[in-house]
Amino acid sequence: MRWIFLFLPIWLAVTGCASTCPEVRQQLKACHQSVIERDQVIGKKQAVIEEKEQTIEDKNETIATLKGQIDELDRRLNILTSEQNRYDERIQRLTSEVRDFVKMQIQENRRFLTNVALEDFVGNPLILRENVAKAGHMIVDMAHPVPGKGQINGIGGYFQGSGEICVKLLRPVGSDYIVTYSKALRVECSKTCKLLIDFDKPILVNKGDVVAYYLPGPVSVVYDREIGVNSYFEVHTDKYPVGERIKADDMWQPKQSKRKYSLNYYGIFIQGE
Repeated sequence: MRWIFLFLPIWLAVTGCASTCPEVRQQLKACHQSVIERDQVIGKKQAVIEEKEQTIEDKNETIATLKGQIDELDRRLNILTSEQNRYDERIQRLTSEVRDFVKMQIQENRRFLTNVALEDFVGNPLILRENVAKAGHMIVDMAHPVPGKGQINGIGGYFQGSGEICVKLLRPVGSDYIVTYSKALRVECSKTCKLLIDFDKPILVNKGDVVAYYLPGPVSVVYDREIGVNSYFEVHTDKYPVGERIKADDMWQPKQSKRKYSLNYYGIFIQGE
């Protein structure tokens, strides 16, 4: 009887294990399959990571190569830039020397033409005269109209002081005149001096056009009294821009004394046209 009570618990335990072991085996099998699948997923992701790391390494090598090429190109560009700067300096120096030479030749030719008094210089001789004009004058050179169709290249004058003057071209329309050109020119003269001032580009003119000089100050020009023309008048502001009409009666002042100013203009004119 005692043995019966001893084996009874063992028998019950064996009987319960027999009924539950298949379920345990099934769970263990499922866990093992899950571990295998996770290992496969991890292996695939590891392969992707290794592939991306290789791609990054290849790109880093490419970047390093390109950086080396850029550095080499910068080196060559610096050399070419330095050479080009030296070349540009040489061209600028040669251009400046040629320009100075040409200007010198033009000045020599101008002095020659002035001395021989060719018709291309129209106006009064540029000599030192007795009087100096006051500021705020318009001088209309009615005594020396344009002799023929052509171009005016510049003006000459015996000036005093530095500043700006304004050269105007008047074209006759009936008995009046129309301002067809107005150009401010810089005069640099410490005391009293003779200057020839070129225009930046020539003025096209017709026969009979009249040149006027407006001197607002402080630049003035020398003149002699009781000789020349009386077509000058005071004007302290420029009332005659391009397109403005000037009546002939406004230019002629019969009651005032005549004056001859050291002013002229020069250019190329076709006589008779």
